[in-house]
Amino acid sequence: MRLKRRCFLALVPLLVTLALAPAADEAPLKVLFIGNSYTYVNDLPLMLDELAKAGKQRPLEIGRELPGGCTLEKHWKDGKALKKIGEKKWDYVVLQEHSVRPIKEPKLMVEYGTKLDAEAKKQGAKTILYLTWARQNAPRTQADLSKAYLDLAGELKASVAPVGIAWEAALKDDSKLVLHSPDMSHPSKTGTYLAACVFYGTIYGKSPEGLPGKIGGLTDEEAKKLQAIAWKVVQEGKK
Repeated sequence: MRLKRRCFLALVPLLVTLALAPAADEAPLKVLFIGNSYTYVNDLPLMLDELAKAGKQRPLEIGRELPGGCTLEKHWKDGKALKKIGEKKWDYVVLQEHSVRPIKEPKLMVEYGTKLDAEAKKQGAKTILYLTWARQNAPRTQADLSKAYLDLAGELKASVAPVGIAWEAALKDDSKLVLHSPDMSHPSKTGTYLAACVFYGTIYGKSPEGLPGKIGGLTDEEAKKLQAIAWKVVQEGKK
């Protein structure tokens, strides 16, 4: 009996590890990011992948089409994004418009966002609209940005990753927080980390709270507040 008990106790750590780890044969979630430098600066897709691994979530297979300054219109006309969409059966296609086009030319955002969404649906994919943030010197434009993305999401019956709304909430909570890079437009690494936490909550439907801050160059304590804000905003967006 003692020998059996010792063998069982020796197996406990292994059983716990297996229970926490994702299944080795679990098919990855295929996610294609279509956007520009707002997505590729600090490599948002990679940061999301690292959060997913840390959270023991279903693994990711990531595709990218992210030329700098690109609009959804240019993505459509270039044809490269369409080719990427048609390459495989994606689970999600993320669409990120140029930073100010939702404000300055919302009709073009709707036109080409709708076209790209239709192509994604042909592949059986769900569209996630990447709701971006206001530039640092124009914080009041967040309301218009948010409305443009949310209205389009309503038309397409698409999901939204409400990153800009999370940024707005985080900056309201702590005005000293640095989410923008020095150009006042692109994200700092902290800004990208907050974006990745929002995508984590959006895709997996689970809170990023408790995940490592070092993925975004933060301490766990610094990351904790951002994680909570990200999850709160994601949950509020689903009500």
